[in-house]
Amino acid sequence: MRFFIGLLFMASAAIAQENISFKNDREGQSFFHHPNKISRALRDFKGEEIVDIYQSSLKGIEASKVCAYDINKSMSQALLRKSPRFDAYEGALLFLRQSNELDDVSLKILLDARAVATTPIEIKDPKQLRKPERTKLPEMLKVVANFKEKFLKNACYDDAYRNMVAEVRKVGEINDAELEGLFVEASKRKIITSDTYNMLERARIGEVSGNFLTLKSYLQKLKSLRLHKPLRDATERSDFVTEKVSKMKVSRRIKLFEQYSDLQIMMMADVVKRLRSRLEAKKVTITIFGEAEEIEVITLEPMERFRLAIKLLRKEMSLLSLNTYFNGRSPDYMDIITASYETSLIPAVELKELGGLQEIWNPTKSFWEKASVWVRTFSSVATIAIPPPYGFIPALVLVVIEATVGKGSDTQTDETVLF
Repeated sequence: MRFFIGLLFMASAAIAQENISFKNDREGQSFFHHPNKISRALRDFKGEEIVDIYQSSLKGIEASKVCAYDINKSMSQALLRKSPRFDAYEGALLFLRQSNELDDVSLKILLDARAVATTPIEIKDPKQLRKPERTKLPEMLKVVANFKEKFLKNACYDDAYRNMVAEVRKVGEINDAELEGLFVEASKRKIITSDTYNMLERARIGEVSGNFLTLKSYLQKLKSLRLHKPLRDATERSDFVTEKVSKMKVSRRIKLFEQYSDLQIMMMADVVKRLRSRLEAKKVTITIFGEAEEIEVITLEPMERFRLAIKLLRKEMSLLSLNTYFNGRSPDYMDIITASYETSLIPAVELKELGGLQEIWNPTKSFWEKASVWVRTFSSVATIAIPPPYGFIPALVLVVIEATVGKGSDTQTDETVLF
């Protein structure tokens, strides 16, 4: 663990010196698919013009100061200077993703920033709003009054807003409704300008104070991962990681970067690295020692080795959630698989095979119903009894089934088998 942390600190200087890039190097078909919006953007501009304007907006920006709001503003102004009628900015961003100048993670951050910056503001009646506690109000108003000079001067809009709200909450507890009232009160008393009020209110409506991924933090995670876990093949792409996460509005890869740090992603990938080593081992034994000598060595049969690997996988996944670096967060199986692809441990071709077995992900099926899909796919029932080193993907599919179905469905009753 100390080795990992040391690498992260050593990487900071190198990351700061590199050019800023959000080029797609992992994703296949985009999670965001809006061809009509792209077509609208291309009515006024050639594709290479949009790319040139985007690349120009990145020039001269330090990695520590990269900001989605600034890039959007720079690009939007440049596009409007060339074509005052242009009204398809979202389509321009989507074209950059189509051209692989952006990946889905950076695209979502830019789209979210654009949505916040263009949120319409309604005129509020101060009498109908809740204000913070009267004794705390004057001090909170002082914090709000310094938004531009203290918070926004040297920080991106989202970071500045988060920092300001954090300082307001140091004065006293305040909920969202009271925060709304605080901004209106500051505007009513002329403590802030209407422009500043609009900025604060848009950030509040857009829930910017939440723990969202910023372009700056994504760049730091991305470059750290590429430095410590270089891509085996920067040309490979996977549709598996851009598929929608069940009950969420994001893809698997977007979820990975929104919810986990670069260190956590590497730790999750290491779980699969150890799993793969166990599955592909030529021999697995249990050694029993007496007080002075070795008493017995038990060699596990292929399926026993497989089930041992699953038990160890479950244990290590549970231990991750207990690790202080995860703060109680419990990564699921697909998070770990996605992290393994992000660090080049699992190549895209294996991920494609795994993702192609759609019936496996049906939560209503029993273990053996799911296993039958695996049997049909890999042609022979006998394959079940012959885990790796004869093939990682067949075993990985069974690991998915076992890990997602859980312990309650284990129908193993053969007393001649250890696991």
